[in-house]
Amino acid sequence: MAALEKHLPYALSQFEADVIIPIQFLGTDISFTYGSLAKVATVAIFATYLIVAMRKRAVVPGRLQVSAEWIYSIVAETVERFAGPEGRPAIPFIFSMFVFVLFGTLLGLTPIKETFTSHLVVTLALALTVFVYVNTIAFRKHGLGFFRMFLPPGVPLFIAPVLILVEVISYLFRPVTLGFRLFANIFAGHVMVKLFADFCAMLVEAMGAAGVAASLLPLTVMVVLYGFEIVIVCIQAYIFMLITTMYLRDAIHAH
Repeated sequence: MAALEKHLPYALSQFEADVIIPIQFLGTDISFTYGSLAKVATVAIFATYLIVAMRKRAVVPGRLQVSAEWIYSIVAETVERFAGPEGRPAIPFIFSMFVFVLFGTLLGLTPIKETFTSHLVVTLALALTVFVYVNTIAFRKHGLGFFRMFLPPGVPLFIAPVLILVEVISYLFRPVTLGFRLFANIFAGHVMVKLFADFCAMLVEAMGAAGVAASLLPLTVMVVLYGFEIVIVCIQAYIFMLITTMYLRDAIHAH
């Protein structure tokens, strides 16, 4: 297996979980990997950014404070628009999820190896966290009455069992579709960018000096794809936040 991994292009080998500190606990591998480091770095970098940006809280804010307030306002306005005033208590949670996905994925576009949102287990864990959070809110607000959302009023009784089954299955699949959507877009984008990087490296290795000139075209394509990837990352983070807000709206208003 190790011999095979040597010949894998970086476009694929970039998703290998390289261990920094091996840890075994009760027979379970909980090693600290580059993915763990990327998550810790994301939290540390953005927390430092917010602390520095908001420590003065000037009436006439500087650029750093304006940028932090702008990011927060995007989340706050989206939550209030879709979930209403009752959704305001959830803004800190949704803001945290948004910046974690956004800046963690952008960090993965730097020369470091790890992009944790390109791992399905991570995106599913994030989606499941959202699912548990909004359902906790739903049951706190509506109790068992929340289950009424699976049977809209006025539905004929002979259709009700089928409709309830479809609605329940669709609802339970929410974290799966949310997690897969983010994973698939980030994974595909990273593979495309790194494939062109691999192509450049192979041209140089195979052709020497002539390969440097030949690699200019795929290098240009890679740069353009990088630009597109940055845009896609921002869009996918926003979509993740928007869908979370819509799930919150359903939890609050039970529909």
